[in-house]
Amino acid sequence: MKAFLRHSWQRVLALSLLCMVAGGALLWFGLERDIPLRVDGTWWVVRTRALTLGKVLGAVASPQPGDRWLPARPLWAPWWQGTLSLEHARPVTLAIWPEQQGMALRSVERIPANLLEQAGVRLFPGDRIYRDGQMVDPYLPLPPAPVYHLMVRRAVPIHWQADGTAGVCYSAAFTLSEALAECALDLNPGDQISPAAETPLTPDLTVTVQRARPLQIQVDGQTLTLRSAAATVGDALAAAGIALQGLDYSQPAEDQPVPVDGRIRVVRVREEVVLEQEILPFKNEYEPDPETELDQRRVIVPGEYGVEVSRLRVRYEDGQEVGRTLEARWVAKEPKPQRMGYGTKVVIRTLETPQGTLEYWRAVTVYATSYSPCRLGVSRCSTATASGLPLQHGIIAVTRAWYSWMLGQRLYVPGYGIGVVADVGGGIPGRYWIDLGYSDDDYQPWHQYVTIYFLTPVPSAIPWILP
Repeated sequence: MKAFLRHSWQRVLALSLLCMVAGGALLWFGLERDIPLRVDGTWWVVRTRALTLGKVLGAVASPQPGDRWLPARPLWAPWWQGTLSLEHARPVTLAIWPEQQGMALRSVERIPANLLEQAGVRLFPGDRIYRDGQMVDPYLPLPPAPVYHLMVRRAVPIHWQADGTAGVCYSAAFTLSEALAECALDLNPGDQISPAAETPLTPDLTVTVQRARPLQIQVDGQTLTLRSAAATVGDALAAAGIALQGLDYSQPAEDQPVPVDGRIRVVRVREEVVLEQEILPFKNEYEPDPETELDQRRVIVPGEYGVEVSRLRVRYEDGQEVGRTLEARWVAKEPKPQRMGYGTKVVIRTLETPQGTLEYWRAVTVYATSYSPCRLGVSRCSTATASGLPLQHGIIAVTRAWYSWMLGQRLYVPGYGIGVVADVGGGIPGRYWIDLGYSDDDYQPWHQYVTIYFLTPVPSAIPWILP
């Protein structure tokens, strides 16, 4: 009986141990679970037998001070009390302009406005927040990132003057042109601002806007229409990209104010130096030539023309010549005189006339007029002549230059007959001339050219060249 009881106890003990081992094994394998876990916005599945929150989180990322998990509870709490979510605290750097202030913190916050509040930085209307150079909305979460670099640009006052008015606006832009656009102070093409549009924005900046006005510039054969705020003509041309070169000028001049009507003319000027040649005539030098008949000419030695050169500066405005200036003049070649022989050979010829055959030794074409005692061109009548002979048919008057050596010379005039040089008249400048005498009863008017013949005998003193 005792033996039986002893064996029964041993069997119970062995069975208990077996159950304990089996229960432990079942407990070990039964506690392993797949746990969903969100870390920094990313979902993970953690397979673990951990019973506490700290053990579960440690399987993915160890929590650090400042991290945030949800639901918030101690790390030693059981993990099965709700869905787990972990947000790591990230390094955040802040730069404040224009204070040139910098600060750093760690935070799980991703909304910029909340980050600034945590850093004790107030955000005012018009302020801007930039992340890595890009402007961000202060109230929208930033995308996940291991670190955030933020810059806060404060809106600063800008004092402006334009169109006779003044005002103040606020902007956090980087440049003056951006700031003016934000201030609704729109700039039109050609407007000028001072300082320049590219000027970096600084606090209490004073800006002057000079509005452009329409201009018309006549240049190079065309009319350019543009807008400009230039104060002087030169500035307006420079703004239009028009350069005055060399002798070019503008109307009005470069240093003059832009005209009220906005019209400017650019005159293109160029100058050329030209050489002009002028032929210099040669002179005739006369000498008697016994081999040539009276009143004839013969070239003994030909003359040569000279050359005079002039250097001129020719000015052109818009392609049209407007003036010439003589700079120098010189004789490049002197003329050489021509030696002319005048005839001294007297040849006696005959002429058939109503008065018969006449001998003559000279024939000259003259302009003939006529006169009579009461047709002298004065208010009285007179028959007196220079030679003392009475004025009647046959009396011929000549100029005083001819009279001095022709007095008494017999002439034959076709249509008039034979006459003698016996009076002096005024003559007609530039012509050989004679005045045919008549009485008042037989007067005939003459106003014509006629060839007269000098009748023999040949006088001892002959003017070889008629004056």
